[in-house]
Amino acid sequence: MALALLPVVLHGTSQAGTGPRALFFGDSLIAGVGTQPRRPVQVTDVARRLGWRPVVDAWPGTGWTTGGHRGRPYQWRLEHDSALRGHLDVVVLEGGTNDAFYGDLEELTGKVAEGLALVRRLQPRARIVLVGGYVPPGRDNARMALMDELLAAAAAHDGVQYVSQRPFREQPATFLSHDRIHPSRGGYRLMAGDLAKALSAGAVRAQ
Repeated sequence: MALALLPVVLHGTSQAGTGPRALFFGDSLIAGVGTQPRRPVQVTDVARRLGWRPVVDAWPGTGWTTGGHRGRPYQWRLEHDSALRGHLDVVVLEGGTNDAFYGDLEELTGKVAEGLALVRRLQPRARIVLVGGYVPPGRDNARMALMDELLAAAAAHDGVQYVSQRPFREQPATFLSHDRIHPSRGGYRLMAGDLAKALSAGAVRAQ
């Protein structure tokens, strides 16, 4: 998913309301790459279902152990982007696909631990959710499986919720967009339904 695209950094909310303010941080999946025009379909659908006020910080091509063509992995982004500086009720950290494609999985566990520690320091009252990397249909392999296992273990060790997105590795062709990697609008909405269900398992109130 490392495409030469500008980052999507939307600080502020994309919908009005008084519900929990949630940061959705991640890669091209959070950015909505594959839709025309490109927009964070999964995030907006999840937020609508849950009544949350979303903040999107998405840089295509990045991950916990890889910074894409700009050389800025997640830890750098979490330290330098301003999304974590405002009040947040929920922090959703998605990623892992680019780590499985281009990164160093031996460093994944440590990098995730560093990222979670930083989020806890900057947002001590926020609920943190770790969302695993997306596995494009037809591209599942041992590295993808290992990525998912390592992220699940890191979340369990840190005591945060983990949501795997590896189940979407087996989908029909209509699930994919024109680039044959990212989901189509319909694919994003299907994923949003599962993510919203998982996120609704933990009650969150606006603080």
